Amino acid sequence: MARYGFIKTKDDVKFLILYAMGYLPEAADFETVLDVCTWCDDGFGWFEFKEAFDELVGTGHLTRAAGEGEARYTVSDKGREALLAFANRLPYTVRESAQRSALRVVRKARRDAVISAESEALEPDGFLVKMAIDQVFSLEMHAVSPEQAALLERTFKAHAEEIYQTILHAMTRDYDNPSQLEAQNP
Repeated sequence: MARYGFIKTKDDVKFLILYAMGYLPEAADFETVLDVCTWCDDGFGWFEFKEAFDELVGTGHLTRAAGEGEARYTVSDKGREALLAFANRLPYTVRESAQRSALRVVRKARRDAVISAESEALEPDGFLVKMAIDQVFSLEMHAVSPEQAALLERTFKAHAEEIYQTILHAMTRDYDNPSQLEAQNP
């Protein structure tokens, strides 16, 4: 299958990885780096990316961050030197796409960090679902089944801002003024 894009060689993929990771404020797992880079160019696939990524780790351009759990990586000093030396090797449009893609991932990570939803089983039956946007609002709801609790969690995580706006609108409308209610609900 023919691939179309500016990235043609394994070295180009390596430079793209280093360049994109330079915009990430903290260590990132393989999937996050892949997500950032695949939005930039269609000239390479997963296998080419994986091979280039593994070579960067092997040569010390990327280092595994300390800690337990899923492997997370950062650009090493050696990787930063290579990036400075060859940053202009990537076409301008690819560099711009990498920057936009990294910022998209950072925004999503920040959003996900402040939105929480969790369930706890209640005795004798039912579940309490606690949902919150840190320092903005929190909401607790009872659910009758684990499926309903999971649905509430998923929906809140996906649409927290819309839910907040809907609740805020409902709580700040003037229910005592019939003309305002009619204007808001035609």
